[in-house]
Amino acid sequence: MAKHRNRNQGQKRGTQSHSNDAQYVNVPLWYMREMVRQLTYNPRDPSSKKSSNFSVYSKENILSWLKNPTTDTNEKSLRNASNYMYVSSMHYNRLLNYYAGLYVGAYVISPLGFSKDDVKDNFKKNFRKAARVLELINVPYVVRWVQLIALREGAFYGVWLTDSNSAFIQKIDPDYCKITAICDGCFVYKVDMTKIASKLEFYPPEFTKMYNDYLATGDQWQEVPLDISICVKGDSSVLDYTIPPFAAVMPSLYTIANTEELQETATELKNYKMLAGQIPVDDKGNPLMDEPMVTKYYNHVANALGDDVGLALTPFKFDTFTFENKSGVSDVDDLSRAVSNFWSNAGTSGLLHGKDNDTAGVIKLAVKNDETYVLGMVQQIERCINRYLKIALSGATKFKITILPITVFNREEYIKYYKEAAAFGLGKSQYAAALGIHQYDIAGQVYMEDNLLDFDSLTPLKSTYTNGASDDAGRPESADEDLSKSGENTRANDTNANR
Repeated sequence: MAKHRNRNQGQKRGTQSHSNDAQYVNVPLWYMREMVRQLTYNPRDPSSKKSSNFSVYSKENILSWLKNPTTDTNEKSLRNASNYMYVSSMHYNRLLNYYAGLYVGAYVISPLGFSKDDVKDNFKKNFRKAARVLELINVPYVVRWVQLIALREGAFYGVWLTDSNSAFIQKIDPDYCKITAICDGCFVYKVDMTKIASKLEFYPPEFTKMYNDYLATGDQWQEVPLDISICVKGDSSVLDYTIPPFAAVMPSLYTIANTEELQETATELKNYKMLAGQIPVDDKGNPLMDEPMVTKYYNHVANALGDDVGLALTPFKFDTFTFENKSGVSDVDDLSRAVSNFWSNAGTSGLLHGKDNDTAGVIKLAVKNDETYVLGMVQQIERCINRYLKIALSGATKFKITILPITVFNREEYIKYYKEAAAFGLGKSQYAAALGIHQYDIAGQVYMEDNLLDFDSLTPLKSTYTNGASDDAGRPESADEDLSKSGENTRANDTNANR
């Protein structure tokens, strides 16, 4: 496995007590040495902390940038607008997290180009090595994290940081990066060395070499070495530019915000009252009260009124008008319509995010459509991990990862699917993965259950498996997601209770 030298590697094996940092008291130095880390902030250099100052862009700004997304300036502006919306709009935040969190990251490992005749004595050792690397990477976390950033910023740029006991991915600022090539089906990118000249301590050693190459050649854009780079694009079908996939729905967020403001204004106006006092006049229109007397009584009334009640004095008679809907006329909720339009434009069902409920069957079909939308990014991540395994692991026998099409919504369906296949001797690893058991853990888990955990002494609960036939007559109930609207009403009202 590719390793990045830790600052503690030159020290002697043993333990050390740090008086200024209680968390490292009596921690073995070999343990600290083998845990790779990424520096994120240097307290001695306050400028090392990047500030995030978002601008509030207008709807017209975003529409103009979308007309010409190929320029670097417009790409960056759309990316910044997306980051701002992610923080300021819960609709946008939930939309991106919904898509990023669909796939659970269940996976299986299999040999690459397997031939039974080529199996060597180290086959098992190489498999355990590949499985350990994947465990350290934490594939389920990587799948969700990388997708979320790619959806929010248009692409994820990163580098692998690994050693014998730990592994993770360091994100690289997209403002410094450009996709320049495709290698082994994966995107390759370059980094602008002029942007990180004073920040090399925050990057792996390979970046120092890249910076030295820039000084030697004068080429500020240096390619990140293939053995550590990872890049996933939000929309891999477009190579000319990199913008957030949901940039087109951001103008709808302004419509929601504007409608909320208008609705709040309308609500305030409905609650606002105004009193008009009429000054008495004679037949010729002359006031019958002098000004001091009028002012005196005006002040008495004004002091007794609240902030949402106005007061006026006039010699004219006022008529009142109202613009509220008459009784029986349908009230159109502009805000609900704006929110509904947002989810429609985003291509996902608003029923999943708090809109009025509909049949479970409709939601199920909508989710399946959403699952296919992010499948491309999941496949990109799979290819990036497989390329890393080919480069990082030594030996003639190579292994690959296959990320299963299991999401938070279809997991139960796939557990049943793989269970039926495993019953016939095929797909046992897939069945275990669907249950959340990684291949790396199977051998140890079986040993523990057979030798350490006394499961045989447990008394099973009474069920149809232990008690014989069930007392319940009739066919099994349909799943909630398979019911029609009338079926849901029937179950809710218990209409079939006495049949």
